[in-house]
Amino acid sequence: MREGLRKKHMIIPKHVQIETISGVCTSRCIMCSYKSWKRKPAVMNNNTFKMVLEKFRPYREHIQYLSMQGWGEPLLDNRLAEKVKIAKEMGFKGTGFATNCTALDERISLDLIGAGLDTILCGIDGINKHTHEAVRVGTDFEKIVSNVKNFIKIRNESKSKTRIIIRFIIQEINKKEWPPFLDYWSRQVNKGFGDEVVKFDIHNCAGSIDGYEDMDPNRGLSLGDICEELFIRILIFSNGEIGFCNADIDGFFKLGNIANSDPIKVFNNEIFNHYRKMMREGKILKLKHCKDCTLPRSRALKKEG
Repeated sequence: MREGLRKKHMIIPKHVQIETISGVCTSRCIMCSYKSWKRKPAVMNNNTFKMVLEKFRPYREHIQYLSMQGWGEPLLDNRLAEKVKIAKEMGFKGTGFATNCTALDERISLDLIGAGLDTILCGIDGINKHTHEAVRVGTDFEKIVSNVKNFIKIRNESKSKTRIIIRFIIQEINKKEWPPFLDYWSRQVNKGFGDEVVKFDIHNCAGSIDGYEDMDPNRGLSLGDICEELFIRILIFSNGEIGFCNADIDGFFKLGNIANSDPIKVFNNEIFNHYRKMMREGKILKLKHCKDCTLPRSRALKKEG
């Protein structure tokens, strides 16, 4: 099978993103597209999760990352640790997810680490309470910092291999805080475990963020001609529908449901191939869902940072 794929020059994603929960969150972040969500809140059950993984099982050696996140707070899925364990038992590497850490209590921390979680990406967007809570509306800064520090402590004591990434989404309101933020959190994490502190510039999620222009710290910079997302990542929504990219909130196209589709064939269908071809030819500004999206720029700036 793999030899056949090579001969046909099919692209196998190295990043599989499975939205295990959608439409519910503990925060109303100013850089989030939650106001544009149209799909009903849903949680993917374990049987559906297993079915999704079975579809990708033949390609495990190509898949570097298995993210369990989408448009919702992953920790609100009370079976998330079970899903991590299922993925690890099926031989998938790079399991992880991004979280606002509001629900990252001690029990959940122990369960996730015990399940073999490879990476947790903790979203903290300020060095002080006022800034963080102005960005992540409805959260408690002190509680989040305490949760993250306790997770680090549990991980260190258990000597597990879980990597911790502290992510700062940089925007106008907090851009001056990045240097002290980097200094502070670099002293909390442990590089011996592969931990990192990273910044990721705000993006407009294909134009779905209200007031984005006032939040964008990079106005005037080129948006970029190639979006790496379409070459490396495939997205599965909580209902099993296949999404187009990481800026696709509700489904730009009718790409089918993974229950009755081969996700690799979908990832190499006419729509994906057309968009990739246009990008390679420098014609991204002619693509409806890409011409105004700033995600490629944010990715590029992350690499520079």
